[in-house]
Amino acid sequence: MLTGGAAAVAAWIYAAPRLGSLWRRELVYHDLDGLAPFRELAGTGARSSTNNVIVGFDVAKAPDPAKAARIAAIRADPCAALFGLAKDLRVPVAFFSDFNCPNCRVLETILADYQKANPGVLRLVRFELPLLGAASTTASKAVLAADRQGAYAAMHDRLLRNRMVSDLNLVKAMAEDLGLDGPQLVADMQRPEIDTALDQARALAAVFGFYGTPGMVIGRTVFLGAIPAADVAQIIADERALPPLPCLQA
Repeated sequence: MLTGGAAAVAAWIYAAPRLGSLWRRELVYHDLDGLAPFRELAGTGARSSTNNVIVGFDVAKAPDPAKAARIAAIRADPCAALFGLAKDLRVPVAFFSDFNCPNCRVLETILADYQKANPGVLRLVRFELPLLGAASTTASKAVLAADRQGAYAAMHDRLLRNRMVSDLNLVKAMAEDLGLDGPQLVADMQRPEIDTALDQARALAAVFGFYGTPGMVIGRTVFLGAIPAADVAQIIADERALPPLPCLQA
């Protein structure tokens, strides 16, 4: 019975966002106060979260000036913080995910299917947001370190097949299986730049209200959780009908 129940839950996680693809619904957007021109999609999708109410803040700890400064900088220019200043008129997509979040895999598949059917429309920016334990943090650091060797995608795919990784010797072996410099990758996981990237993702999540994963910003539209493929396609269509974001205009 337990096995059957687990299979049913897994099937629902996979199928629920796709069921909504059978019909189109009217999407409702609300402006985000203090974050113009960004807006929020009404409602949330299927998500995974911890017990934290707001990502990046812990009332038991003393105020962190560095964190406060990071959040202030994001609020001053949220567009650049999310997407950079690249002069690229494709629809930008910021994707916040955790390797151990099953709903992230659902939304990632929906996004990949859209990109395959509509090449050249989207520009994807990934943010590692490990909320689900030590293994998630290790995987996030490993994929960011692999990016330093030009192997983000390969390591990302490899980690999805073995997400519960906390042993650095296993990380090293996985990297070497991909033809990477394993010892260098493990050493790079400890670099301050890796922690800075994770801190920046946490700060962005706090500003945009991503208290769980997946979180996504498509153009100026913010939403939390895996939503139906039809909704994703409609958001993209709505964004394409709007002027480009100011930080991305040529």
